[in-house]
Amino acid sequence: MIQPMLLDDAKVPFESDEHIAELKLDGIRGILDINSNSRLYSRHQNEISARYPELIDSGIAAVEPGTILDGEIVVSDLVTGKPDFAACSRRFQMRPPKQRTPGLTYVAFDILQYKGQDVTKLDLMSRKELLAEAVTENEQLKIIRYIEHSFIPFFSLIEREELEGIIIKAKSSLYYTNSRPKNLWQRVVNYKREICVILGFSHNKAAWLLGVERAGEIIPAGMVKFGITPEIRKKVYPVLKENITSQSGQFSYVLPCVYVDVRFREWTASGKMRLPVVERIHNV
Repeated sequence: MIQPMLLDDAKVPFESDEHIAELKLDGIRGILDINSNSRLYSRHQNEISARYPELIDSGIAAVEPGTILDGEIVVSDLVTGKPDFAACSRRFQMRPPKQRTPGLTYVAFDILQYKGQDVTKLDLMSRKELLAEAVTENEQLKIIRYIEHSFIPFFSLIEREELEGIIIKAKSSLYYTNSRPKNLWQRVVNYKREICVILGFSHNKAAWLLGVERAGEIIPAGMVKFGITPEIRKKVYPVLKENITSQSGQFSYVLPCVYVDVRFREWTASGKMRLPVVERIHNV
């Protein structure tokens, strides 16, 4: 079982002749091992083969035994063609799946074993050549495309289309399993941002309930746990405790008096922020 190589972060896109760029797909990472007993694993090494029998079948049809691929499990919207993370998450929860999922695809972006041989010590572009040679694409198994220039305009297009982001990869990079090496695979995420107001705080952990102002009303927007540093906590919590209006279970609710800048991936169907992170406090 191979633990995947992880992504470093870049705040903004950049141009480089020594890199390629790919679309960052909004799905679930998966290692597809096609051998005598083919299996699919999550990035946390959990076997998820039984949840995706059609992807196993597609993998067996697409490559020869002795092949291990790294890629993303994606469910695309049939109208827009864009990855739909909510639909992908719903499919992941099915144990076993009750029916086929329209738009379900495994998109391979790297190859780790070819004809039974470990190829992780080859450079990225050599692995890309092997990937193209090894995979015969079918309805549910695809190879990601990449570009070798114009990364900044590419990211601008991603922003306009409201996609998740791009990944910029060094052409010379080897594949480092279970590692997050600096400056080799860098994700540039197309974050959304909002000015939020704190509506409450948890008694048990560093977590705040957030709201956003819409047409003169404050609408609940979910809970944030990330970005609440010790320095921010030291500044904010005394103010929150002075403005408690009620308590219920593990939360205290407060007057809307502290505003924060928050970045997040997207609005969910239920109107909550997905993966919010506090970036800055406004008035404390």
